[in-house]
Amino acid sequence: MKRHLTPAATNAQKKLPKHMIASLLAVSLAPGLAMADDTKKPDSAQLETIKVQAEQAQRGSYNAATANLGKQKQALKDVPQAVSVVTRQLITDQGDVNMKDVLKNVSGITFQAGEGGRAGDSIILRGFAAFGDTYRDGQRDIAQYNRDPFNDERVEVLKGASSMLFGRGSTGGVINQVSKTPFAGEQVELSTTIGTNAFYRGTADINQALSDTTAIRLNAMALNDGSPDGISKAKRVAIAPSLAFGLGEPTTIVLSHLHQKENNTPLLGVPFNPNTLRPIDVPVDRYYGLQGMNSEDITTDISTIRATHKLDSKNEISAQLRVGRYERDVLTSQPQLRNSPIGKPVTDATQLGYSGKLRGADNENQVLSVDYSGKFDTGSLSHDLLAGAEFTRETLTAYTIRADKDITGIVANVGNPDARYNGSYLKYRTSDFSTRNLAAYVTDTVSLNEQWKVMGGLRMDQLEGTYRTYNTPSVAAPLPTAQTGKQTAESKRNDRGLSYRTGLIWQPTKTASYYAGYSSLMNPSGEAYQFDLSSGLTSNNQKPERNNHYELGAKWELAEGDATLRAAVFRTEKLYERNTDALAPDVSILYAKRHTDGVEVEVAGRLSEKWEVFAGATVMDPKIDQGWANNAPTSVNTGAVPKYTPKQTANLWTTYKLTDKITAGAGLYYTGKRYVSDGSADQSKTRYAPAYTRVDAMLSYEERKFGVRLNLNNITNEKYYDALYGGHASAAAPREAQVTVSYKY
Repeated sequence: MKRHLTPAATNAQKKLPKHMIASLLAVSLAPGLAMADDTKKPDSAQLETIKVQAEQAQRGSYNAATANLGKQKQALKDVPQAVSVVTRQLITDQGDVNMKDVLKNVSGITFQAGEGGRAGDSIILRGFAAFGDTYRDGQRDIAQYNRDPFNDERVEVLKGASSMLFGRGSTGGVINQVSKTPFAGEQVELSTTIGTNAFYRGTADINQALSDTTAIRLNAMALNDGSPDGISKAKRVAIAPSLAFGLGEPTTIVLSHLHQKENNTPLLGVPFNPNTLRPIDVPVDRYYGLQGMNSEDITTDISTIRATHKLDSKNEISAQLRVGRYERDVLTSQPQLRNSPIGKPVTDATQLGYSGKLRGADNENQVLSVDYSGKFDTGSLSHDLLAGAEFTRETLTAYTIRADKDITGIVANVGNPDARYNGSYLKYRTSDFSTRNLAAYVTDTVSLNEQWKVMGGLRMDQLEGTYRTYNTPSVAAPLPTAQTGKQTAESKRNDRGLSYRTGLIWQPTKTASYYAGYSSLMNPSGEAYQFDLSSGLTSNNQKPERNNHYELGAKWELAEGDATLRAAVFRTEKLYERNTDALAPDVSILYAKRHTDGVEVEVAGRLSEKWEVFAGATVMDPKIDQGWANNAPTSVNTGAVPKYTPKQTANLWTTYKLTDKITAGAGLYYTGKRYVSDGSADQSKTRYAPAYTRVDAMLSYEERKFGVRLNLNNITNEKYYDALYGGHASAAAPREAQVTVSYKY
């Protein structure tokens, strides 16, 4: 790809800026171009205008040497925890269009199907719910919407308890999306994709330098992702403008906004067969939802201001202010088998009934974070210090949406699930929640000598929360407005606690790093917009969650630094877990104690001039040590495997350059058996989704300005379920083909 730069010489009439192209790594992972300026001299002669152009390598890398997960740019070998980074090139090669696509490259991750009031991404990381652990550019982004990677430079996953850095939550780890930002150059990237099942996607990434130190960037996307049933689909449009001032100067300010609008037609999935305990075996081209009760409307707006000031070459202060607003209304229906007891075969004639899942919510998040990072020496010790403070205010208003007609009489059957709802809906407020969190943190990595480093960190969080409930008003408002009834209850909670992190790193050579790490975190009550009010338990009696994480690992550089190999063994423990939903506040503590033991390996990068790979595998032994029932510990499910958690996951994606312009790729993804319930130690009668293996392939042709790519997903047409809930399982797409045409300038 060629980036055209503005003229660089001066003349007698006008000074023209001179731009220089940055390195390939800066372009592929954190675009930014250095800028130089020829100042006009009084006695300068008129010079000929020279147009400077430079070539950018056509392909980026799957290997990331650094990440911003520690709220500062840090070499991955200096992080005493497992880190996976899905780069822009990997996202592009696979044609990933959502977080489920992106995170299939990270072993140890599965997904929960939309239910219980949740919408959007519902991620399970190493067996622990991570819907409160999603971040954008280092700040919490936990609202329920479907994240699209069109504006992401990369996606970083820090595995293991991470509250010392990120605060509340983060038991299994943190998923951080890194946004694209303006750079001092010119770029136009356009792409169009068409595929089977009415798939269409268009993207644009345009960057323009306005002056030597100012640039603007615009990313846009439109998607229609259909399905074999011809009804369910994902449909969204988004735009993400950003403006940067002071590029290449000590003080840089970046203004950005993300607007995304979704009008989806969801399908929760299919029910389970009571005899096989697996999802009913039906064709994937049948729609098992209640037509007329199948819409998901979500609007996302995220505004951010980031200012960075370099005090000198070793010290920097940054501040980031973000305001996020999210609105969603979700109308879905869960199919349920009728008159189908154990022992009675499920046939095409088996009746189906439906349960409406109708909810809405408005979120608003305000976050201000200020960080200092610096390097200094004390005697023979070298320090890499991070210190900061963060203030967060989050509010949520939850709504119940009610069908104005009874749906219990709507009946279909397994062989012909065509059922419809023709009524309207009423909407009313059920609860609201507001929190304020103040945090301060400090972490220091000390180099004892050339081989040994020790890291320690401490974070204090104080969260105040207020939760209110309302009764059903006598007259509910029709959509899209909402009515509020009389307040029926109010609960408040104030929690303060410390999170710790420490690590020891041994780097005997420049290409090898070995570490031992420990993290302990506090997760306050009310963190996920609710308190446990079940069975008379008041919020004052609810204990904050506690987590402990232990990890031993190694990281090696391969192929002269073009690739990395890492391995880790870990144990994560969690006490007083609350896997709650924002719209179901009366179901909270699920486990008094549980843990996950595991081993993980990953390799990423270019192993030879033509061969690139991104692969990983995780083997886990997750167990419930003690359950929780009727507001007291119980041993009923001691030893059970936590729901949605496979014991084995693996991923492999590899490409090979057949010629300078043609690249072939293949992918292999494996996920083990997952249960949908863990209420009993004996899970022989528990519903589950079987293990599966998915195979993908890719072939691309790339010139400097033009490219064509063919992606074949699930080429063996494997029938599998990639998201689960207690009463249903969501089938993944069957074999599909997509062709992308791209233009770069």
